Amino acid sequence: MPYDMQIDRANPGCIVFLVDLSNSMLDGIAGTQRAKMDTVSTAINRFFQELITSCEKGEEKPRNYFDVGLIGYTTDSNGVAIVRPLFQTALTGRDLVSISELYDHPLEIEQRRKKEFVDDGAGGLTEVEKQIAFPVWFRSPAPTEMFGTPMCTALGYCKQVVQAWIDAHPNSFPPMVINLSDGESTDGIPVPFAEDLKGLATADGNVLLFNCHLSGRDAQPVFLPATDSMLPDEYARDLFGMSSNLPDKLRHMAEVKGIAAPTGCKAMAFNADAVSLLKLLNVGTQVVAAATLPPHLR
Repeated sequence: MPYDMQIDRANPGCIVFLVDLSNSMLDGIAGTQRAKMDTVSTAINRFFQELITSCEKGEEKPRNYFDVGLIGYTTDSNGVAIVRPLFQTALTGRDLVSISELYDHPLEIEQRRKKEFVDDGAGGLTEVEKQIAFPVWFRSPAPTEMFGTPMCTALGYCKQVVQAWIDAHPNSFPPMVINLSDGESTDGIPVPFAEDLKGLATADGNVLLFNCHLSGRDAQPVFLPATDSMLPDEYARDLFGMSSNLPDKLRHMAEVKGIAAPTGCKAMAFNADAVSLLKLLNVGTQVVAAATLPPHLR
């Protein structure tokens, strides 16, 4: 399959996040005190902001180059699976939303401080701190709502969402599903559910499943591995096996972004911090409008 369809308003892309909301996601990442969930929420909110920016073309609203999903999975205290869309405000209950809807309905606009280096007027640089607006679409639920990890159920739910999107967009670049988890499924073996999801396809290729494993182990981060030899535990290796092979087009985009992507590499990251995770999430989302389309569809 070619994976060469350009993403534009006539043939939009689809990105679905599956977010593990189990209580173990409150533990520290990579031997630190920073919660895995904090890394995930920061990366998702920054990714949404950058995706919106990539779709802005000097008009009142960003162009609808993508449909986006944000789906969480956990269980209740009795182990019963809970899989649901996480968008709130006017987007509550929606599995997929357009970029313009995402732009219109953040959960909150935070004011954050950002450090920058600017010209000091004497041939050097000086550090200044600026206040910036930071839109937030996703916050971690309360710890009292976070229990198990029904990954099988989540992948099955996602398959239904993605199949409906493919039925409506049969010729588009295939959907990308990004599963953010600390890896241990509590409702069975997720491999066959992942294979079923990856078996869905548009005319341009099969669904691409990315897995981002966030571990408490103080182990070296791994990006787009071609083998599982550097992965330290069975959960990471399982997620490696579930991940899609990265198509050449996306491998080249990763290389441009400074991420090594060897031939045969998998769409996976292990113990990525928020900045590095953001690089991985951006792989494959560069918007290129087809020159042959009429201007109102580009």
